[in-house]
This record gives sequence, C-alpha cells and structure tokens, in this order.
Amino acid sequence: MTQNNPSYVAENDAALDERGLELRDRCAALFGRFGIKALSMDDLAGQLACSKKTLYKYFSDKRDLVSKALHGHLDGLEAQMAEVMHGEGNAIDLALREMENKHQMLSAINSTVLFDLKKYYPKVFEATHARRKNMVRRVVVHNVTRGMEQGMYRADLNVEAVADLHLALVEDMVRQAENGTLARPLAEHFKALFTYHIRGIASAEGVAYLETQRLS
Repeated sequence: MTQNNPSYVAENDAALDERGLELRDRCAALFGRFGIKALSMDDLAGQLACSKKTLYKYFSDKRDLVSKALHGHLDGLEAQMAEVMHGEGNAIDLALREMENKHQMLSAINSTVLFDLKKYYPKVFEATHARRKNMVRRVVVHNVTRGMEQGMYRADLNVEAVADLHLALVEDMVRQAENGTLARPLAEHFKALFTYHIRGIASAEGVAYLETQRLS
C-alpha cells in the first residue's frame, strides 16, 4: 500500500501482531459506535474483556490507539475502494457500488466521531484527513476517466476539475459534520451528494442507465 503521509509512516511503523490487530480493529468499531471521547482506556478494556495492561502492551496511550485504529479503518476502506475500482461493470455501476458501501458505513458511525477526532486528537485528524482526501481523489479520477471512455460520462469533462469539485463538496460535508451543523444525517447527505455528482457528469446514455439502476 502506498503511504504518502509521513505521519502515517511514523505512527504505524511498528507492526502489530495478530492480537494487537484484533484489539485495534475492535477499538475502531467501538469508537464508531460510541464516539472517541466517551471511551476511556478503562472503558475500552472493559468492552474488550481484557486488562489495561494488555492495551498498553500494544498502544503507548489513547492517542496512539486512536491513530492506529483510524489508520487501520482507512486500510480497510482503501482495500474496499480498490476492489470496487477494478470490479466488473461500467463506471456508473462501480460508482453506485461505492456509494452504497459508504452509505452503509456512515449509517453505522456515531455522529460525534469526527468532532471528537478534530477537537481532542488534532494531529491524528490531520494525518487521517490528508490520507482520506488522497483516497477519494484517486477513486474519482479513476472512475471519471473510465466513465468517459465507456460513454457513460460526458466527453467534455475536465477530469481534474471534476475531482476537485467533488472533493470540495465532500470536505464541506465533513466540515459540517465536525462542527455539528449538518442539517441531516451524514449517510443521507452523502448519498444525495454522490447522486448529484453522478448525474452532473453523466452523458445522456449514462443518465438513462442511472435511472434504470435507481428503479431496479
């Protein structure tokens, strides 16, 4: 996996064994369910049915745990996105598949996670934020290029501009979620944003195809 962010390399240089990876991933799930601030190391140990000593064997402190949990979560997202990018179907099929994956993920996340991360762990937020942006941009560029070649997206698109515009909308959504000002559930907002994106770049053939998929 490409690791473009220096902070990511430094934070995750030491490999975790199988038990450490299990604890990391289970903590990530707990953060997603309850938020980050709400869970102390004592709370996490209790939820995991292990001792704090075991947690500190693998993670130097809660910040280290949050960092590894978030990067582990992004590892999973990156693998999932790569699978979708190179999957079967046309560009709209793949975009809808990616939209549904993200909708399911966001539906299961506590709305306080982004707020907690930015307020209490700003360095972790910056590192994961930069990595996530690169992932989103890479997927959009790949999908738009593929869609133009297939005739599903308009032939006159500026791929880099489309990627920049989509990323700006996603970043605005994330910013509102962080500040608690998003007017609707995050998953619902993302699905509307993504549908808006696809319809905005689709060719006449692509729009017709999109409608058949939305009705099926």
